[in-house]
Amino acid sequence: MLRKEDFEHIGTLGRAHGTQGEVSAKLSVDLSGLWEGADTSLFLMLEEQGLLIPYRVLKRRTKGEDIDLITFSGITTKDEADALTGRPVWLDRDYLSGEEDVEDFFDLQHFVGFDLYDASTQSCVGRAVEIDESTINTLLRVETTAGEELILPISEELIERLDLQGHRLYLHIPAGLLEL
Repeated sequence: MLRKEDFEHIGTLGRAHGTQGEVSAKLSVDLSGLWEGADTSLFLMLEEQGLLIPYRVLKRRTKGEDIDLITFSGITTKDEADALTGRPVWLDRDYLSGEEDVEDFFDLQHFVGFDLYDASTQSCVGRAVEIDESTINTLLRVETTAGEELILPISEELIERLDLQGHRLYLHIPAGLLEL
């Protein structure tokens, strides 16, 4: 049986695209670096009733900057693709252990669900529940350990350290924001 701790949650499947079984996906990982040659077999794990089920990727292409269009083996109709809508997508952690820089591999949406730590005190502030990129400054919505909501700015410059295995994000939090 596949164990979730051996995989990294990388996004969610969207709706079917077209009538040939292609499905859209919002992923936090750039799959293009994993797709090197015609012989490559890339499997993404889709979560079904709490279990991870491997699906072989036959083709992938991008639509815009942040949407992947994926064709899975065995999914050939719009109805079959629609049945996958909303499924969480997981990737084997072995694919993530290369030498890539974090900023080259992940977008900020990847940090949803991570525990947020204040880099200066090393104390847990809470859990990241949403990334808001609708404004000029990207914001991180955090549910604090006290159960309150906190909104913080987030950028690559503020990230001190990232623990992918432990799902921890260490952030330089601007002075005074934790007291608001």
